[in-house]
Amino acid sequence: MSLRSARSLLSAAQHHAAPSTSRALSSSAPAAAKGVLSPLHKTAILRRERAAKGAGRSGQGGNENKVLPLEDAAKLLKERSRKTPNAAFEINITTKPSGSVQLNALRGRVFLPHSCTSSTKRETLYVFAQGAAAQKARDQGADVVGGEELIEQLLNGSLAVPDKLITTSDMFALFQRNPQLARLLGPRGLMPSVKRGTVADDVEQAIKEARGGLDWKGDSKGVVRAAIGRLHFPPDNLADNVHTLLASVSDIALGGTGAVNGVPARVKRPAITRVLISSTQGPGIELADL
Repeated sequence: MSLRSARSLLSAAQHHAAPSTSRALSSSAPAAAKGVLSPLHKTAILRRERAAKGAGRSGQGGNENKVLPLEDAAKLLKERSRKTPNAAFEINITTKPSGSVQLNALRGRVFLPHSCTSSTKRETLYVFAQGAAAQKARDQGADVVGGEELIEQLLNGSLAVPDKLITTSDMFALFQRNPQLARLLGPRGLMPSVKRGTVADDVEQAIKEARGGLDWKGDSKGVVRAAIGRLHFPPDNLADNVHTLLASVSDIALGGTGAVNGVPARVKRPAITRVLISSTQGPGIELADL
């Protein structure tokens, strides 16, 4: 083969190979144009979208990012909340329990210095008692008073589950030996307990405490939510209630009884990592001084 013939064959081969290279490049172009995202990039985009939706729902110009002292936060919420007679301040407490305290056991009762009971909704109170104790419970204003017959009515639904429940010590065995009743009342925090003061022979005192007490309970992540005051409260009254609840929650989170004597000192507490306050119609604001 002559040199001229060899060059001609090489040129023809290159001419046929060029279109296939062009086709390969053109086929990969659309994939690049689509901008295929990595899983990490997709997660970041979804987080931004969720944050934007949350900000839109608040409708308050991004107040969920504010960090304010309690008095300033309360003032802002009053200004932005609808003036209804039943509007309340609500608190959201993030806890960090000690190693010996389980999240699902984070619950207690505290007596707030200033009652924040709704003026339009009255809590129902049932008392399990008999004889003289039952009559005292009726005189003290218990909504339903009775004995073993109340259990069947609760289980079959003919009697609504109450907001609060008290039993005398001689009736306590009715709850201990009835697993169905425990399944009904337990998740609502209504199972009687000597520690919480809901098993008592002095029914008059127990009813007074139940009417003025706040039963609180943490969720599966250790977050406690409760109504802590009304919008018409003066700043000092709201602060008294907030610090009283924080003292009770912190004490139980650290393995204590949750007992609070008087108005606790207004100090930061190691078992509480974050506190938010909101109103019935307003956004949540993180508190800087708690």
